[in-house]
Amino acid sequence: MIVFEEADIQGSDPLSTPVGLIADSHGNASVLLKAIKALAENMASSLVHLGDFFDSVYNENLMEVMMLLQRYHVLAVKGNNDYQVEKMLDNSVPGNSDGQGDSCLAFLKKTPLLYKAGNATFSHSMPYGSIRSFYEPIDTGSTERAEEIFENTNGHVFFCGHSHRPVLFRYKSGKTTREEIVSGGRIAIKSGERYIFIVGSAENGECGIYEPTQSYYERITF
Repeated sequence: MIVFEEADIQGSDPLSTPVGLIADSHGNASVLLKAIKALAENMASSLVHLGDFFDSVYNENLMEVMMLLQRYHVLAVKGNNDYQVEKMLDNSVPGNSDGQGDSCLAFLKKTPLLYKAGNATFSHSMPYGSIRSFYEPIDTGSTERAEEIFENTNGHVFFCGHSHRPVLFRYKSGKTTREEIVSGGRIAIKSGERYIFIVGSAENGECGIYEPTQSYYERITF
C-alpha cells in the first residue's frame, strides 16, 4: 500500500498535480488516515482537508488528528466544528500541563476559512471569508445557494464539504443543475462550465481527487 511520506508531498503545487480532497472526518483519526491512504493509492500528490477535521463533541484526540494533518502536509481549511473547538480552547485555562491544547489552538488560529489557487476555491461550505459562511450548507436539496455562489463569485471550480453527501452543482448556459456524484466515474471539468463539488464525508468513506492538468474530478470511496 502506498502511503505518503513527508518528502512526497511537501512543496507540491496543487494546481499542477492531482489533489486529494477530504472533508468532515470529525475527530476520527483512523478515518482520516484511511482517507489519506486511499488518496495515496489513487495517486494524489497533495492533500486538502475541507474542514471539520476536529469535532466539537468528540474531541479527546485533537493532538492525534493535528499530527496526522501535519505529518502528511495536509492543507486544511476551517469548518464549523473546528471553529467551535478553537473557541473552546481559547476559553480554557492556558498553559495546560502537556501543552497539547495550546498546540492545537495555535494550529487552529493559523487555519484559514478558505483557500484559493488559480481558478479553484477550497472551503468548508459557502466560499466566503466569513464565519457564518461555513455554517450554511450549499446543498439544501435545491440549487438556490449554488446559484448565489455562481452569481456572486467568478471562480471556475469550488470544492467543499459540510453537507456529507457527494453532490455536483453545474452552471452551464445560464442554468444551474444539481447532480448526484456516482462512484467509479470521472467528471470532466470544461472551460465553458462552472462547478461546485461537495466531496462527501470521510466518516462515510468518501473522498475525492481533483486533477487540474487533465481537468477532471473523481469520487473515491474507501
